[in-house]
Amino acid sequence: MAETTSEMAAPLEKALKSNAPQLQVERVLKVERFTSGLSSQSYCISVENAEGPTRWVMRVEPEFGVIPPYDIGREYRLLGEAGKAGLPVPGVLHLEEDASVVGGRFMLMSFVEGEIYKSMDPRLAADAELTTRVQERFVEMLARIHETPQGVLPSYADGPESARGEVAVCRRRLLETELLPSPIMRHALDVLDEHAPPAQRIALLHGDYRLPNLMWKDGEISGILDWELARVGDPLSDLAFTQTIGRGPCSVEGELAARYSERTGIEIDDRRLLYYRLLEMVKGSIIGLAGAYDLANGGCDLRLLSVARIAAAGQAMMGILEAQLEEFLEA
Repeated sequence: MAETTSEMAAPLEKALKSNAPQLQVERVLKVERFTSGLSSQSYCISVENAEGPTRWVMRVEPEFGVIPPYDIGREYRLLGEAGKAGLPVPGVLHLEEDASVVGGRFMLMSFVEGEIYKSMDPRLAADAELTTRVQERFVEMLARIHETPQGVLPSYADGPESARGEVAVCRRRLLETELLPSPIMRHALDVLDEHAPPAQRIALLHGDYRLPNLMWKDGEISGILDWELARVGDPLSDLAFTQTIGRGPCSVEGELAARYSERTGIEIDDRRLLYYRLLEMVKGSIIGLAGAYDLANGGCDLRLLSVARIAAAGQAMMGILEAQLEEFLEA
């Protein structure tokens, strides 16, 4: 879904003519905001340039958000390198550093054609053959991401420090956004810090790898979207995400986990996977708290309202987190 944002067109057109002459923009016809997504603000930009009418995607750093610090330049450079490495990502066109143009620094990307499957998509539920194909491509692409060399993102040290780096980020964000004390969350972070496992391998991670962040065309993945949570660390972290926050028909477990392991040579260690499932639950809970905090402190974006619903179900979330923590400690 998209909503028209006409007031952006004129300043955007002026900035692109001045700062991105290589794009040969003659006129910005329409700016439509995508209402989905919970992080950076995304827009479909319809323009006329020397080649005729075309569409691009603009991603803007938000003033308020649930996963700061935002760095659109970092994401821009990563997408450029990922494209060079052969991953199907949007092509990067321009990075605008002047935040005054549209209210935040932004980047322009190519528009990826295709369709999106939801985590609980009725088309998948009704077609076992389609589901199998989607699952196979989903796992194959995750393996390709983890096999991609990275020279853009800073890497955590090998060993337990890979996981502890993530725990430190969670601890900082909890301190920044905690409206009420959360002893369960603090205890979980202490446990995660104490039991941080060594990484079997350090790899490029997507961080939000799930069906709604993939574009499909002719049965293949035509685009991998939303890279702002990308980082470097243990590949099992991405697998754990598919089993928790991103859970659905493409949860990488059982036969899908075996396929992934065969493709990558990465051993699926149950204890380490339990650890990363707990970590993903903590991260998801903190994102919910962050949405509530930013709304309480002046944020009015619908993305924050959507995320804050997680915090509104706080008692249930804490119950799930407590059960996950207990499972890990008893394993």
